Amino acid sequence: MSGLYFKSMLVIIMIFCNFPLLQGQLLKSYLIGESDQVTIPFVYTNGFIIVDVIFQKILPLKFIVDTGAENTILLKREHAEMLNITYHKKIKLLGSDMSEEVHAYICNGSFLQLVNTRSVRHNIIVLEKDHLFLEEYIGSRVDGILGAEFFKGLIIRIDYKSSQLTIYDPLKFNTSKLKNYKTFDLEIINNKPYINCITEISSGTSVKTRLLIDSGAGLTALFHHNTDTLLTMSDHIVKGSLGKGLGGDIEGYSGRIHRLNIGDLYFNNLLSSFQDLDETLIAKDKINRNGLIGNLLLERFDVIINLAHSKLYLKPKKNYNKTFEFDKSGLTLFAYGENLNKYYVKYVTEKSPAADADIRPGDIILKIGFFSYKWFTLRQLNKLFIGKTGKKIKIKIQRGNEILKKEIILRDLFK
Repeated sequence: MSGLYFKSMLVIIMIFCNFPLLQGQLLKSYLIGESDQVTIPFVYTNGFIIVDVIFQKILPLKFIVDTGAENTILLKREHAEMLNITYHKKIKLLGSDMSEEVHAYICNGSFLQLVNTRSVRHNIIVLEKDHLFLEEYIGSRVDGILGAEFFKGLIIRIDYKSSQLTIYDPLKFNTSKLKNYKTFDLEIINNKPYINCITEISSGTSVKTRLLIDSGAGLTALFHHNTDTLLTMSDHIVKGSLGKGLGGDIEGYSGRIHRLNIGDLYFNNLLSSFQDLDETLIAKDKINRNGLIGNLLLERFDVIINLAHSKLYLKPKKNYNKTFEFDKSGLTLFAYGENLNKYYVKYVTEKSPAADADIRPGDIILKIGFFSYKWFTLRQLNKLFIGKTGKKIKIKIQRGNEILKKEIILRDLFK
């Protein structure tokens, strides 16, 4: 997904339980040895950072790097079963909507190794059943989530352009070399980084917001609009799915905000997402943020998160705050099949061009224009729908036993 494309994709895993998850034995010296730094390649697809992980010194897996999740989570229990992993405790988790209870297991001292790092023992949570199905959402294989606790006390740099994650030894990190970077204070809460920003949903209604720096969110920014009266949504919003959580699909809204300021860095008319947070989470002892900043905004910077000294360094790219382009169809497509190279319609936004064309959830994509679905990745399909207003896109779909031809005329959903 390019930095100009906007379609909300969010992974939210909120864990509320009364058990102590034992801290992993991860220390800098174990992870990067005597090196000053190590560089880890990643694949950046549909707004998610995916790294290769060797699990238990044997099994190659794919994990999302997610600074918005505290713990490391293995989504597919069959991997643990295959390697005869010992479960130390069964626990109950609540999904992000607080309505569905799911079960998982704590596994202490599992081995994890990233490219160019040492194999380290780390405690993980294994879901009893994969409730997220992130492959369908991202269009790429995902076996787990590498949470912020894995990087505790370290410095991590995310270079979206070169698709490299660099881990630094905090004792040898030289800030004098950070030319053209802006420096910001962070709060580290439960190993996760938060920054204070100024948000204007509407012109003249600025409010101080605490936002999570969330590398597990494939969107620009999200605001919990019921955490402050000044975060009330604007009139021009579109209802839809924001992403996936343990409780299922996360419903919310998308729309524009007047301005977001990160220090003297700013975004005008920023396309953002809104989620109505459950009232039981707003109590001070349960919620400590007004929203989050995701990869589609962060990718416009060279990002360094200093978890050791609670600092954030951002180096803006040229025209970092130019207008974000966005989906103009109202379609949300999911991938399926053994190789994730088949596609179907998961959602259709109400009163959108796709709805006007009578495209429905469950429709299977056969052709786009003259080309078979086999020629496209999910990312490429999504990019087709960010074209100019008025552009016509012909689609052939299968609905049950019927083969139907449809035409979508792209338009701005937020006007």
